[in-house]
Amino acid sequence: MSQDIQALLWAYGYIGVCVVAGEGALRLGLSRELARKVIHVSVGFWIFGALWLFESRTLAVVPSLTAVVANWLIHRKRLLKSVETEPDNLGTVWFPVAFSALVWLAWDRPAVAAGGVMAMTVGDALASLVGRRFGRHRYETLGGEHKSLEGSLAMCAGTFVAVLATLTWMPGVAPDMPKVPLAALCAVVATCVEALGTKGRDNLWVPLAAGAVLALVPPEHAWGLGVGSVVALVIGVASWARGSLSPSGVLGAILVGTPVFGLAGAVGTAALLGFFISSSALSKTFRARKAGVEAEYAKTGTRDLGQALANGGVAALAAVLLGTTGDQRYGLAMLGALVAANADTWATELGVLSRSPPRLVTTLRTVPPGTSGAVSGAGMLAATAGAAFVGLVAAIAGARWSLVPWLVVAGVVGSLVDSFLGATVQDVRWCDACSRETERRVHRCGRPARPLRGFSWLGNDTVNVVATAAGALLAFWA
Repeated sequence: MSQDIQALLWAYGYIGVCVVAGEGALRLGLSRELARKVIHVSVGFWIFGALWLFESRTLAVVPSLTAVVANWLIHRKRLLKSVETEPDNLGTVWFPVAFSALVWLAWDRPAVAAGGVMAMTVGDALASLVGRRFGRHRYETLGGEHKSLEGSLAMCAGTFVAVLATLTWMPGVAPDMPKVPLAALCAVVATCVEALGTKGRDNLWVPLAAGAVLALVPPEHAWGLGVGSVVALVIGVASWARGSLSPSGVLGAILVGTPVFGLAGAVGTAALLGFFISSSALSKTFRARKAGVEAEYAKTGTRDLGQALANGGVAALAAVLLGTTGDQRYGLAMLGALVAANADTWATELGVLSRSPPRLVTTLRTVPPGTSGAVSGAGMLAATAGAAFVGLVAAIAGARWSLVPWLVVAGVVGSLVDSFLGATVQDVRWCDACSRETERRVHRCGRPARPLRGFSWLGNDTVNVVATAAGALLAFWA
């Protein structure tokens, strides 16, 4: 009997024992959630058997592909009580799909395939168990499901340990690859993906995302990205606790912070922290005096995922291009995006405090404070100061001092682009009941606001992306 045939028999026998153990545990009084995890974890560990016992990748994926079909039938027919979930939750189907893909794609890199599966096997199981037992700080995912901070942190810790052990004991990563930071990056990425998962689809995306990190991150960037992801996670969670970020904003902070902290060095780190800390502080300053005006903004106060990406997404992309190409002009573009974001934020937060009424940037006619596209002398001074602040912080961290004036120009121009778009094409609405212009689709009075000008799809977040891109382009040629 060939080795692969024996491996097939071992596979089906092992998986059968796992299912019987889970079903038996349920009948003996174990909760359905724990019984599911018994099957989930034990089946997940078969990845080591698949990689060690089979000689052919084609036959190695046969058991997991069989599980895809079998689990779909079991789910549809409700054949096993221990793995029953909501009718639209296909997690038991998606997991063997991801398992099969990793075995096939990373057959020659066992640590990559096993690490990806272990992120889901260990990390997700801990997230569920800890979240249900100790979850006190709940948050709603983008898909509308509810998870907990405690569960997500358990997911991160469990994934880190499981992936680090896999990288240590299995071949398939570069000899010079630093394993600890790579495992940390993999853990943070897997945790973010798990927090986005709905209807069991995290069973597909978590293993694939973790495997992609292990396969694609080059050794020279592992330390930076690993440390950067952990720093971004810590800052994001701390900002959530202080009310500066929403749960989705924590994800945005990680998506922006990881490449900037990890690939742009001290200059990028200082510039991003300068923007985030100063803008967060200003958003909480003089809240009572700004409340009436800010009520008309589409978003205020606590920043969400859209705001985080709108203000920092261009900078993050520039940092990625800097790390992959080595072209220092992308570092300048990153700074240009951050000074533009800070200039616009300072202008918005401080400009509304001006004693003089602002003027529309396109016609210079006087308009009420808070009008989209309005500018004032105080706002322009604030924009200049905001850009200069980030530029000076970057210079102190190591950027050329001669760049500061150009960065100030880039920041102010980016802020003016934001105002121009706000006055012309941004989605602006009108509340007939209150006779007030607003960026909200439903006015604060509770009534729908009708379109006044601009494109319905061009909201404040999109305008911020264009404004930071304008600052990045100017700085790129500094």
